[in-house]
Amino acid sequence: MADEVLVALKRNWSIPSEKISVKVEDGWVTLDGELTWNYQKEAAQHAVHYLVGVNGVDNNIRIKSGRNDAIEKKDIEHALKRSTIDDSNIKVSVSDNVVTLSGTVDSWYQKGEACRITWNTPGVSHVKNDLDIDYEIDFS
Repeated sequence: MADEVLVALKRNWSIPSEKISVKVEDGWVTLDGELTWNYQKEAAQHAVHYLVGVNGVDNNIRIKSGRNDAIEKKDIEHALKRSTIDDSNIKVSVSDNVVTLSGTVDSWYQKGEACRITWNTPGVSHVKNDLDIDYEIDFS
């Protein structure tokens, strides 16, 4: 099964498979290493998750940007403003390469989209999505 996992990682052009180490034990796949972008981490997990015989995946891949520039809070706030979501109640805080989103949004979609937009900011190594969902249901 380890060979199948390695082949699946190499087939996906968005994954620098040479930066990932793989361990397979009793159907559990453990992925380790450092990648530049979160989408690569997610693609690696997706590439192996549905292989026959895989019972689960521990994705221990760390995100380490090649950039040494500081993450600018205003860049994330501007990206959220340009999006289709209502960002009026979203607060952004940055500590080193970790971004925390707090406040409220109207739906699960907006919570997920705010996180995705934040991950697309160069230099981000972790996103804490502490957004609450506050919506009203009209039963009339």
